[in-house]
Amino acid sequence: MSNKNFEAMLAGEVHDARDPYLFELKMQTAAAKAAFDAVPNDDVPNRIAAGEAFFGEGSGPCLVLAPFNIQYGHVTIGKRSFVNYGATFLDSNWITLGDFVAVGPHVQFITDTHPVKPEERFGQSDENDPMSFRVNNMALPITVQSYAWIGAGAIILPGVTIGEGAVVAAGAVVTRDVAARTIVAGNPARFLRSVDD
Repeated sequence: MSNKNFEAMLAGEVHDARDPYLFELKMQTAAAKAAFDAVPNDDVPNRIAAGEAFFGEGSGPCLVLAPFNIQYGHVTIGKRSFVNYGATFLDSNWITLGDFVAVGPHVQFITDTHPVKPEERFGQSDENDPMSFRVNNMALPITVQSYAWIGAGAIILPGVTIGEGAVVAAGAVVTRDVAARTIVAGNPARFLRSVDD
C-alpha cells in the first residue's frame, strides 16, 4: 500500500510522523520485536536465527542482544556482526550495518531529524487535534561499513556513513562521515589517527 508520508520519510523529505499508517507500521514492528525478545540472550543459536528473521533480507547471521529499541524495522545487519545491550535504532530511514561490525553497549543510531528553521520545523496545528503540537520530521539513512567498531555510548547522527574498518570511540557524537580505517572521538567526533598508525 502506498502512503505519501511513508514515501517522503524514506526519501529524506519532510513528513508527518503522526500519520496513522506510520503508527500501524510501528505497532507491527513492536509485535515482531516482542517475539524476537522472547528468545533469551544466552540462547545464542536461537537468538541468531530469530535475528535473521527479524532484521530480514541482507541480515545475518548476526547477534543483537536485548534490550534494544527500534521503530520500523528499517535495519539490516550483516553477517557475523554483533550489537551489544541497549542499542537504539531510530530508523525512520534505513540503517545498514555491514559484515563483522562490532557495536558497543548503548549506541544510538538516529536517522530522524527536523528542519532547523523554526518556521519550517513546526507544522500547522488543528485546534480539534488532541495532539495539537506538530513538528515536521525528516530522516536520512545511516551506513556502517564492514569491520567497523562503534564504541559504547556513541551517537551516530542522520546521513552519516562510517567507513570500512573505522573505529568510533566510546561516547563520540558522529555528525559527519568517517573515512575508512580511521579513528574518531569526541563531540563532535574528530579524526584522531589511522588504525594503521
